[in-house]
Amino acid sequence: MYKKISEMSDADKVDFLEHTKQAMVCEQGIPWKYIEKRMVEEIENIFDDEKYVKMDPDSRIDAAFARKEFGNQKPMLVDYMLWLVNFVTKSEYVEW
Repeated sequence: MYKKISEMSDADKVDFLEHTKQAMVCEQGIPWKYIEKRMVEEIENIFDDEKYVKMDPDSRIDAAFARKEFGNQKPMLVDYMLWLVNFVTKSEYVEW
């Protein structure tokens, strides 16, 4: 499926997450629980003020963009993943 991120329904997000899980596990050869744990820790670091200031400068730059996008609201994993796709590819569309 190919869709504009801002037009994705909750069902689309669930479907995107499931397909992305499978693809990441196949590509990286790591169980999803470890990948998910890393991503959740990344979100925690970005939105925790004490951890944020201790990040290395390059990571903190990217984290600042995430904090700007989501404000004080820590995003759901799938929303962070979609934002990350947009941030990296500069595309408003995602395919799964």
